[in-house]
Amino acid sequence: MPLPSIKYQVVGQDDYMLIIRIEPDGQFVVDSGDYTSRRPRRGRLDARRQAAIEALVDQLGPVTDQTAPEETSGFVAELTIGTDGGERRYRFWEGAIASRPDIEALVRALELID
Repeated sequence: MPLPSIKYQVVGQDDYMLIIRIEPDGQFVVDSGDYTSRRPRRGRLDARRQAAIEALVDQLGPVTDQTAPEETSGFVAELTIGTDGGERRYRFWEGAIASRPDIEALVRALELID
């Protein structure tokens, strides 16, 4: 399966945010920051990294929503695979990401994009 559009977004405390977007052609944008502003990083995935991310996307299990427990604070993330009404959207609390190794592996790979 070719690389679909991918969007990974995290919203956290103290105005922290991270948005990673990858297009099917391997073009990416990484936009991160907190109370300071940083310019988005742009580039294109090399063939090896693109193939690795494609393989991780292919291994994703069913779509689930996992919210943070009420007594916690922290980071809520959303991973969207695909576009135009055919997307799969995973919402989860990062404190429990280890309970979904398939999502965790893809998220860690996305976070290493530079």
